Amino acid sequence: MGQETSSGSAGRIDVALLPGQRFDAAHNVCVIVDVLRASSSIVTLLERGCSSVVAAPTVDRARQLRSGLPDHLLCGEERGLPPHGFDYGNSPSEFSRLDLSGRSAILATANGTRVLAAIAAESPAVLVGALLNRTAVARAAIDIARQRGLGIAIVSSAAHGGGTFVLEDALGAGAIAEAALSHEPSLEASDAARFARDAFTVAAADIAGAVRSAYHSQELIDEGLGEDVAYCAQLDVSGIAPVLERTEDGLLRLRPYRPA
Repeated sequence: MGQETSSGSAGRIDVALLPGQRFDAAHNVCVIVDVLRASSSIVTLLERGCSSVVAAPTVDRARQLRSGLPDHLLCGEERGLPPHGFDYGNSPSEFSRLDLSGRSAILATANGTRVLAAIAAESPAVLVGALLNRTAVARAAIDIARQRGLGIAIVSSAAHGGGTFVLEDALGAGAIAEAALSHEPSLEASDAARFARDAFTVAAADIAGAVRSAYHSQELIDEGLGEDVAYCAQLDVSGIAPVLERTEDGLLRLRPYRPA
């Protein structure tokens, strides 16, 4: 990133601190990071028993999908709150208290699912990462990259259409990069990957405080959603690595990654 251009060669790990930064999605396993809250919600929905989560780029698209998938829970947000007629909002702390065994869900969020849909159009393999599952998703990314001769690109969803840097996603990307480099020290890290890893390493002693200090955290806290902020700041509480499956009907369906 920055002045660098990722070659996408196997054994390389990169970080895009903004999804619009230049990187070669076509030759990388892409890990999409939206700590507050899309990634954390997807991880938690699967952790609590959902067999799959369908990512929708918009609330309107989610409603359209629900008409053809009436057995799916409809989840999402508009300005941080559940849209009219939805079963749930986009609250990972709420999802963490539910038993969703055997259910599937549709999720539409303000930014994360939109970025996921955009990257899915270019990347041959897409995972969803957060602080909650940073080690699990790092190992899944390494596994897929080895199998398919790809590099790894960790992509922060950022804010305001992907054009505004946000602290919590940079820390999430750095946490995943640190886990990947610890698991596979031979990975060639880009400058951006090393920067994000080092930023996380500094913040890790009080990761909850670091996440809470982000401006979007303060927005959520002001809206009464502080429990979500605290929940999303936990490290390695899930062994789920959501991987994107492109279905024949064009759906972006996320399921837990299972090594071959």
